[in-house]
Amino acid sequence: MNFITILDQKFSIWIQKNIQNPKLSWFLSRINRGEVFGIILIPLMILSDKYSPAYISIPFVLFFTYCTDRIVLGLKKYFARKRPLISVMGKVDSNPDMKHSFPSAHSANSIVVATMVVFIFSETPYFFLFSLFAGIGRLVTLHHFLSDILGGWLIGFVIGIVAFFVYTSVLQLWI
Repeated sequence: MNFITILDQKFSIWIQKNIQNPKLSWFLSRINRGEVFGIILIPLMILSDKYSPAYISIPFVLFFTYCTDRIVLGLKKYFARKRPLISVMGKVDSNPDMKHSFPSAHSANSIVVATMVVFIFSETPYFFLFSLFAGIGRLVTLHHFLSDILGGWLIGFVIGIVAFFVYTSVLQLWI
């Protein structure tokens, strides 16, 4: 575990010195939100026949995304790892949710949605780019360490696969 911590710290310091800047951080923090992904995905789910009936597919995706978010928040409180903004840059934030880093909720939530829409609803694998951008954005803004992003992706992908099996073995029989 020490090796991972050292690697995370060095990588975050490298990002701070070589990539991070206020304008880029501002831009990434505006586009790197679930709402942006939702603006694209929800109309697609309503208009496309792949998600028919939408009154089942939309709540299904929302339910598993919500479950992922709750699991990740529980793990954040359990591990209570300080974010790079705090441990590398020394910034103080009064928001209690900003104090915990592992795992990344943005990464977990974005990959669980991408996994579901690609594997269950046969969407293009390009949807995984949303998750990639979410992870990179969280790294560049120093909200997360590399292991936080990887951990979030792993958790979200596993939950997405569970959702796939639930959908194909249970829900598909009712539709």
